[in-house]
Amino acid sequence: MKGNRKLKKVEISELSEDLLCQILKRVSDQVDRKQVLQVCKQWFTLEGLTRRSLCLLEISRLRKVLPRFPNLVTFQTSRSISEEADLEFIAQTCPKLKAVNLYGVGLLPKNGLYGLSSGGGLPKLSKVSVRGRRCAGIERWLDRFPNLTYLDLGNCRGVDDNAVEAIGLLCTCLSYLNLDRADISDDGLRLLAHGSCSKTLKTLVLAHCYDITDLGLSHLQNMQCLEELDLESCGGEDTDVTDTGVIDAISSNRSLKKLNLGRLTNVSDQSMVYVAGNCPNLEILDLTGCYNVTGAGVLAISGHMCLESLGL
Repeated sequence: MKGNRKLKKVEISELSEDLLCQILKRVSDQVDRKQVLQVCKQWFTLEGLTRRSLCLLEISRLRKVLPRFPNLVTFQTSRSISEEADLEFIAQTCPKLKAVNLYGVGLLPKNGLYGLSSGGGLPKLSKVSVRGRRCAGIERWLDRFPNLTYLDLGNCRGVDDNAVEAIGLLCTCLSYLNLDRADISDDGLRLLAHGSCSKTLKTLVLAHCYDITDLGLSHLQNMQCLEELDLESCGGEDTDVTDTGVIDAISSNRSLKKLNLGRLTNVSDQSMVYVAGNCPNLEILDLTGCYNVTGAGVLAISGHMCLESLGL
C-alpha cells in the first residue's frame, strides 16, 4: 500500500550541488551557518558559494579569504584600504557585488574607488558608503558606477563643490545622498540641485554643512521628489539659515515625510506655520535646539494629521 511505502535513504554525496545550495540558502541564522560549514569540506565549500554578505575585519586576509565567496552581494570593512590593487582584487573576485560599505576612519587609495571598476567592474553596484574616509577626487571614479542609488559621503574629507557637481551630473539614479559635514558652498548646492539627480533624490543629508546659507537652500526648490531632508546645524553656530531658507527649501517638496531642523537657531514659528500647511505627508519633525520656536509654533504643527514624531 502507498501508506506503507518506505522513504529511500539518500547519502549527501548523491545530492546535486544545486540542491545543497538551495538547502543552505534557507539557513539564515549566522550561528547555524557556522555549524554547518564545520560538518565536512563539501558543506564548507558550499557555504562560501551561497554567502551573500561579508564583513572583513582584517584587510591583510583579503586575498586569502575573499576567493571563497565569489557570489557576495555585500562587502564591508572598516579597515584602511590604501592600495588600489586591493580594490581591483575585490571587483575581480566578487563581480556580483551590489553594495560596498567602507565606513571607517582609515585610508582609501589616492584615486578613491576607481580600482573597483577594474576589468568588467561591478555592473550591479548600487550602494556605496565611504563614510568617515578621506575621499578626494570623487569625479574620477563616479562615472564608473552609473547605477548608484545610495551614496554615503558623511563626514568624508575632500567632499567639495567639485564633488557635488560630479554627483549632480553623473548620478542619474541616485535616491539617497549623505553629505554630512561636506565642505560645500551655496554654489555647490546649486550645481547639485540642477543636476540629473535632482529628479531622483528622495533623501538628502546636509547636516553640519557650515558654509550653506539661505541662498543655497533656495535651490532645493528644484528637487521635487524629496521625502527626507536633514538640515541639522546647517550654516554653523552663527547660522545663516533662517525661515526664508527653510521655507524655500521645502516649498516644492510636498512629498516630505521626514524633516530635521535641529539646532537651526534662527528658525522660528513662521517656519512651523508653513510646514503645517504645506507638508501634508510629514511624519517626523526634529526641532531640537530651535530656541526661537515657541509654544505657538509647536501648537501650529501639533495638529498635523500625519505627524508621528516631534522632537523638541
